[in-house]
Order: sequence, then C-alpha cells, then structure tokens
Amino acid sequence: MQYTNVPLYVSSPTMKSLGNEYSIFPDRIDLRCRYVFFHIIISVKKEDIVSIEVFKPPVLRTSFKALKLDLADFYEHVGITRKGGTFSQLRFTPEDPQKFVAAAKEAFNIDNKPKEI
Repeated sequence: MQYTNVPLYVSSPTMKSLGNEYSIFPDRIDLRCRYVFFHIIISVKKEDIVSIEVFKPPVLRTSFKALKLDLADFYEHVGITRKGGTFSQLRFTPEDPQKFVAAAKEAFNIDNKPKEI
C-alpha cells in the first residue's frame, strides 16, 4: 500500500494534546506523539479501523486497556478501536474531537452509530 502525504484534516498541537499532532490522510490516521528526546508516529490504516468515536472523560469509564497518548482522562477525547496491534484501543485528544471524528468518518466512509456513554 502506498501512503498519500497530503492530509485531509490536521489537528494542531495543543496543551491538552501535550504537543501531539493528529492527522487524517485518505488511507490512514497518523498520531504524531512527541516526547522529550524523540517522537513517534503511530499510523492506523483505514482498513484496520473498526470504529472511531468521541468519548467523555475519564478513559476508565469506557476502557481499561486503551493506550492514552495525552491528557484524554481530563477532556473529551477520540477513541479508535482497530483490528489487532499491541493496543487495539487508542485514546487521544485532538483540538476539536467532534470535527476530527466527523472528518475521519467522511474520509473513510465509516457509518457506525455513536454510543451514549
């Protein structure tokens, strides 16, 4: 699979995301996590996404085994469930979680109904 390098949506780094940047591409979502001496990019392929939803804090209300990439326990956040991987559930806080999820669902033609949690 060849990755496309033009993002459809970019969530700029904020204090609540701990300076992380989250981007939606036509074929994947990139989660760029910054640490003191390095950064890592977690890429979630379109075909690996089972669901993407907005959740209210804290993360423990909805999942004990999700990987939190920022301050998701304190803010409304996005949850991605994917097929496999070390952590099948990811939680992160983009600048505007509602817009991020809407952009992802539109880009990937995902039509899952949001859960009331």
